[in-house]
Amino acid sequence: MQWKRRDWFKQLGSVFAWVALPASAKAAANEQNAAPLATVPPSDPGTFRESYELIVVGGGIAGTSAAISAARNGVKVALVHERSMLGGNSSSEVKLFPENGAGHQPWIKEGGIHEEFHTEERVRNHQAYKEGTMNCHWDLVLYEWAIREPNLTLYLNTHMHRVVMDTDKRIRAVYCIQLGTEKTFELEAPLFIDATGDGVLAHRAGADYRWGREAKNEYGEALAPDIADEKLMGNTLFFRAVDTGNPVPFKLPDWAVSFDTEADLTSRNHSYLEGGYWWIEVGAPWHPIKDNNEITHEALRQLLGVWDHIKNKGDHGAQNYGLEFAGFWPYKRECRRILGDYVLTQQHIQNPQPLRDSVAYGVWGIDIHTQGGILARNERPYPPPEKDDQWEERGIIVYGIPLRSLYSRNIENMMMAGRPISGSYIAFASSRVLSTGSIVGQATGVAAALCKKYNTSPRVVARDHAQECQQIILRQGGHIPGVKNEDANDLARRARVTASSEAALSFPVGETELEMAMPLAQIFPVSAKRVDYVDLFIASKSDEDETIQLGLSEAPAVWDFRSAGDIAQARSLVHAKSSGWVRFHLSTRVRPDRLYFIHTDIHRNLYWKTHSENETDLNNRCPVGVTAGSLPSGTRWRPFTNGRTFAMRIAPASFPYGAQNIVHGTNRPDDWTNIWISEVERDTPAWIELRWPRRVSFNTVEITFDTNANRRVTLPLFRYPECVRDYHIQCGEGSSTRDILRVEGNYERRRVHRFDRVTTDRLRLNVLATNGVNTARVYEVRVYDQA
Repeated sequence: MQWKRRDWFKQLGSVFAWVALPASAKAAANEQNAAPLATVPPSDPGTFRESYELIVVGGGIAGTSAAISAARNGVKVALVHERSMLGGNSSSEVKLFPENGAGHQPWIKEGGIHEEFHTEERVRNHQAYKEGTMNCHWDLVLYEWAIREPNLTLYLNTHMHRVVMDTDKRIRAVYCIQLGTEKTFELEAPLFIDATGDGVLAHRAGADYRWGREAKNEYGEALAPDIADEKLMGNTLFFRAVDTGNPVPFKLPDWAVSFDTEADLTSRNHSYLEGGYWWIEVGAPWHPIKDNNEITHEALRQLLGVWDHIKNKGDHGAQNYGLEFAGFWPYKRECRRILGDYVLTQQHIQNPQPLRDSVAYGVWGIDIHTQGGILARNERPYPPPEKDDQWEERGIIVYGIPLRSLYSRNIENMMMAGRPISGSYIAFASSRVLSTGSIVGQATGVAAALCKKYNTSPRVVARDHAQECQQIILRQGGHIPGVKNEDANDLARRARVTASSEAALSFPVGETELEMAMPLAQIFPVSAKRVDYVDLFIASKSDEDETIQLGLSEAPAVWDFRSAGDIAQARSLVHAKSSGWVRFHLSTRVRPDRLYFIHTDIHRNLYWKTHSENETDLNNRCPVGVTAGSLPSGTRWRPFTNGRTFAMRIAPASFPYGAQNIVHGTNRPDDWTNIWISEVERDTPAWIELRWPRRVSFNTVEITFDTNANRRVTLPLFRYPECVRDYHIQCGEGSSTRDILRVEGNYERRRVHRFDRVTTDRLRLNVLATNGVNTARVYEVRVYDQA
């Protein structure tokens, strides 16, 4: 073989680069049986070289959110995605719907960019929002949101092939191949985000990472195995079916498997015919990354067998259904977990404590599936963490995700978003889900902007500028538990706020009831300085009188029943075979404008009247800031979701939805209701007014309306009925007022209005109509004078 001298030097340089790599990078390379990771790709005269300020690799929901967030904050971004559509696991190519957190914890639906995606897609889409049904409308919303950002360049169908390193701790560029165009790209930037899902960028750069399950003694996690292993979850293929109105035959291919009886689908619900199912999951003995093609083939065999069972093995009502889509690109769960300066663990997600650099949050239970997935026919697909017998072990409390978990500890200019963030396997089983990945992505985009602003690394941003990062996230519609608006430039924080009316706390009396077979509880807001008594609506099916013991405690958050102990206790007699209000005299002083909860003891034949929201009923009656719950076993209270509340009354009456809430500092319930709700207005518009002691000048108003942070919506062509639809903004001085702007047809949670500068001593928001409810609702108003 003839070697040219310059080629020899190039190869020698590659060898030196390989020798200089850390052991972790060499191990990662050997694992993939790949070429040295830090080599510069061969020179190609057709290579296009571009420079950016940030490169995001991976255009799933996390990477798309990260790229948009950074672009909105002034960063020149390249988003590199190897598929033809954005969304990753949530795209119509895979069809996993990004279920919001309100189905798992109360009042915590993800906000910010994720809220924008979800709200817009539901308005446009004629199809229900469920697994297996994701269609082009979701793809189009993500694509539209990306291309309308002038700072964002989108590289679709573009595979990141190699990483070019400056040093063993710093990435210089990525080398990419674009399918369909026959182009190659060398994309250079001072900062990178790995949103690949598998942690591919981090792996090729030599970042430290973990794979598989850590041993119990590494982090002291009760759910970890005694010995570290690689018993991992599998990959899933989804299907989509449609009712054609006429019989449709289906013949099972001879290469597919058969499920002849219901017993062959142990604990695998298949009653929903239009799409599914997460449990068509194939894992061991295959490797989730290396054996992706083998897993896809096996999952197809299983999928077709499931569909054959639905069509031909018993009466499932599927005679007229035809298979319209069968996935060929699987939904992956597992990934490399890139190690940062902070590693999330089981203790952190089950007993969370405040972290100074929290920038996102997690809500999902510890969701570890059965190894082998559907191949383990005789086993349940996984122990659901929300079930009574699993909650103590696998339930969590809403927890903060720190910025220190979102950058590599040894690659100084790389962050992570989505599945590969820094966590143990047990913590990963909670944080890996789509919607969490989206809000994490938004946070990394903001952090990238601060890296640019201060010409520094993500580690320094986490150390020195975490508060600034948090404040930007809050202003841009995100939420961080325990963090409030401290923006000195927000003129609204200096205003006194009044309103046309303010609603009182009122609990619905539902049509169902729940047996007090375990301790029950309910969090609620108290505006007064004392609680005289509470009434509970109790039905007795007992043949004897029974005495209920009730305690009153302070609640740290609307999803958190942890308490330092009871403030007061009371007992009350329930007569046999009775039904009605039972009074508990507490007669205690309390701190006003805080959350409290009552809790009961166990009574097998007593039932507490319960209200549950119906998704199709637009008249949502669950009071904002109220959370019911139970104590299935042990010490971990389980909050109820989807608007499930107990019937009760409180004296004195509580008025927790006052006007001043809109400048309380956050945009959803957390340690208070944080929302203004008017009384029912019949004749005149509801209004809220900010008044300053002296005239101020401003040109920007930012409003956060209510899109029900407690509701998990799957309905098609849906607009949140709580959201203000028509409104206008006025300013005034003395007795005169003038209109600044008028809006009709709104359905968005967050609206930013910029206009010519005005100087005034008051600002009024007039609510003319909502999208359904008969009260006006506003979470936050911010006012700025921007250059």
